[in-house]
Amino acid sequence: MIALTFDCEQWNCPLLEHRKSNEPDTIKYSMEGNEKLLEILNGKKVRATFFITSFFAEKKSDQIKKIAKLGHEIASHSHCHYYRGNNKLNITDDIRRSKEILEKIIGRKIRGFRSPQLQYSSLLAQTLKGLGFDYDSSLHPTYLPGCYSNISAPREPFRPLQGSNFLEIPLTVSPLAIPTGWVFTRVLGINRTINICKNLIKQGKVPVLYFHSWEFYPMKSREVPFYYNWRTGEWMISALERLIDQLGSDSFITMSELADRLNKD
Repeated sequence: MIALTFDCEQWNCPLLEHRKSNEPDTIKYSMEGNEKLLEILNGKKVRATFFITSFFAEKKSDQIKKIAKLGHEIASHSHCHYYRGNNKLNITDDIRRSKEILEKIIGRKIRGFRSPQLQYSSLLAQTLKGLGFDYDSSLHPTYLPGCYSNISAPREPFRPLQGSNFLEIPLTVSPLAIPTGWVFTRVLGINRTINICKNLIKQGKVPVLYFHSWEFYPMKSREVPFYYNWRTGEWMISALERLIDQLGSDSFITMSELADRLNKD
C-alpha cells in the first residue's frame, strides 16, 4: 500500500522566502495543477489525499467538491499557509477555521491535517486532537536547515498522545533520511522515489509521498529560487504517471484508510 498526497494552497512561496511578490496568494497554479492531477488519477483509477487550505477552498469550492465527488480525500492544510516564523498567528483559530470551512464545502468530517511548512510539534498534536482530527501528517523525519530538525524522530506512524488513538503519520524519507517528495523527486529523479517505495513495501511498510498541486503547473516564477520551477509541469506529470504504473494502480490508499488500518492493528 502507498499513500499519495498533494498539498494544495495559495501561492505564497515568495513570502516564505522573504521576498516580495507581484502575485500574492494567487490560486491559479494550484487550481491548474489540480486539473492535471485529476486527469491522471481518475484515468488510472487511483485515489489520493488532498491537503487543502481553506483560503484556496473558499475561492475554488467547485473544484474542491469535484475532488471529493471523485472519491479523493479532502484534508486540512490550514487557512493562511504561513506557519514557520509567523509569531502573530493564532494556530488554533487558523486550524479551526480551516476545518469548519472545508467541512461546510464538502459536507463531511475532515479527519486529517498537514501543517504548512511541516511545522510539527507535540503541541500541534494536542491542538488537533482537541479540534476533532483523527490524524496528522506534519512530521518530516529529516533535517532541513532553517526549516526543522526531526532527523531522530520516528519514521513509522505512532500515537503521540497517551491514551488516545490520534495518529501521527510521518512523511517518507530514504534510509539516509533524505526526503523523497516534492523538490527532492524533481531534482533527484522519479526512479529514486519509486525504488525507495518498492523497498519499503517489501518490508511491509506504507510509503507516504507528498507533492504540491502547483508542481504540476509549468512554473516560471522569478520571485523564488530556481528549484521551485525546476521540472514542474510536464516533467512532473510524466513522473507521476510512471510512479503509478511502476507501483500499480491498486496499491494506493487514502490517508484516512491508512489511519483506519493502523488503528485496527
